[in-house]
Amino acid sequence: MTPNRNYQRGFDVGRKCLFTITFLSCAFSAKSFITSAVNVKIIRDHVHCTTGEHQAARTFELHMSIEDEARKLREEAKKLREEISGFQKEKDDVIKEAQEAERQVLADKQEMRMRYSAEVPILKGDGNTVLERCDFAPRFPRETSTIETFNANLPLGIILGEDEEIPGTIRVDEVVEDGNGFLAGVREGDLLRACTATQVTMETPTWQLMAGGIGQPKTKRFMYSVDGRPFEEVMDAVASNRMDPDERPIVLVIERRDA
Repeated sequence: MTPNRNYQRGFDVGRKCLFTITFLSCAFSAKSFITSAVNVKIIRDHVHCTTGEHQAARTFELHMSIEDEARKLREEAKKLREEISGFQKEKDDVIKEAQEAERQVLADKQEMRMRYSAEVPILKGDGNTVLERCDFAPRFPRETSTIETFNANLPLGIILGEDEEIPGTIRVDEVVEDGNGFLAGVREGDLLRACTATQVTMETPTWQLMAGGIGQPKTKRFMYSVDGRPFEEVMDAVASNRMDPDERPIVLVIERRDA
C-alpha cells in the first residue's frame, strides 16, 4: 500500500466518524428539542387545566353566592309579605271592629228610639191625617219604661190624676176591669203622654164671606201632648173625642214601667 492510499483511507475513516458524531449530536439535539416541546406542552396543558379548574371554581362560587343572595332576598320578601299581610289583617280587624261598634251604636239608638216612640195620626196643613213616628222623652228613669199606644172606645172606664212623684205628668190611678180602657190594654200606674183630641172650627168659603154668611162648623182631630199641661185641660182634651163625627176610638200614648 502506498502512502497516498493510506492517507485517503484515513481521511475517509475520519470523515465517517465526524459524520457519525454530527449525526448523533443532531439526533441528541432533536431528542432534546422534542423532549423540551413535550415538557412545554405538558406544562401548558397543566397550567391551562389549573386555570380552567380555578375559573370553574370561581364561577361555581359566584353562582352559589348569587343563589345565596337570591335566597336571602326571597326570604326577606316573604317576611315582608307576611308582615304586610299581618298589618293588613290588623287594619281589617280594626275596621271591622269599628264598623261593628258603629252598627251596635246604631242598633242601640234604633232600639232606644223604638222604645221611646210611637206611630200616631198627625194632622197636616192640608187637612189630611198621616201616621208618623213621634219621639217621647222618658219621664221614668231611662231604660226602665217603654212607650205604647192603645186605641180605646169611649167611655174609657179609667180614672186619671196628677202624678205626685213626677211633676207635670198625668197618671192612670184606676182602671175599671172589663172597661174599654182595660180591654184596650191600659193599666194602673201608666203615664198618659198624649191622646187624640177634637176641635170644632167655623170654616167660611170666600163666596159666603162676600154674601155675609157665617160659615160651617168643621171638626178637626189631632194629637194632643199631655206633658206639662193643666189637669183640667187634659180632661177636656180626652172628653173632646166625643165630638168626633166619625166616632173613631181615642188614641192613647202611654209610658209604662218595665215589668
